[in-house]
Amino acid sequence: MKLLIISDVHSNYEALKELDKIEQYDEVIFLGDAINYGPQPVDTLQWIKDNVKHRIMGNHDNAVLYGADPKCSPKTLDIALYTMENITNKLLDKSSKDILNTFKIKTDIELDGVRCLMMHGSPYDNLFEYTYGKEMERIAEDPNLKRFSWIMSGHTHFPALYKARIINPGSCGMPRDGNPAPSYVIMDLDRDTLEFHRFKYENEKVKKLLKELVKDNVILEKLLSYYG
Repeated sequence: MKLLIISDVHSNYEALKELDKIEQYDEVIFLGDAINYGPQPVDTLQWIKDNVKHRIMGNHDNAVLYGADPKCSPKTLDIALYTMENITNKLLDKSSKDILNTFKIKTDIELDGVRCLMMHGSPYDNLFEYTYGKEMERIAEDPNLKRFSWIMSGHTHFPALYKARIINPGSCGMPRDGNPAPSYVIMDLDRDTLEFHRFKYENEKVKKLLKELVKDNVILEKLLSYYG
């Protein structure tokens, strides 16, 4: 079985379209934050409905679905709140929110005999905790989590692999590690391999759409900086 693992698409349907052209896979694992920030939430959710079997709820998905605080990084809170109010909430219809309702806060499953734990944030805070070095060390050493061969999370927008067991595929729509190329992971369970990849896509179209939708120049400039 060949798994495509993605996270943090953030309404970047152009990236998903390109990914579909360049990669083949058997199943998709999505680790949260389908929407907000970007300009194409409806198309993004439809792609997830059509292609993704394992769907995890992100903090932005939760915020839009329930009218809650996304509790994101202070660096991005202003653009999160602006786009949620002025783009995401305006464009989403009931059918799109019905798709969001199929997302799970976490998933504990076996894939070809391999036990996997999936969430957006961390095993201790499924939606909101960021997992960097010390948090990954805590997870790796937790005896209650030793039963999982793989622990997968998103949220940070930084690709990472810790102790060959804890995976963050980075962001497939809005990277924040200084490289605007979206990232993802391919896990081949038959070959027992795991590979990180980056790719190019029509980022200029995303920026054009944002320019049409965002009326606040400060917010727009900050948003555009994430798309190369």
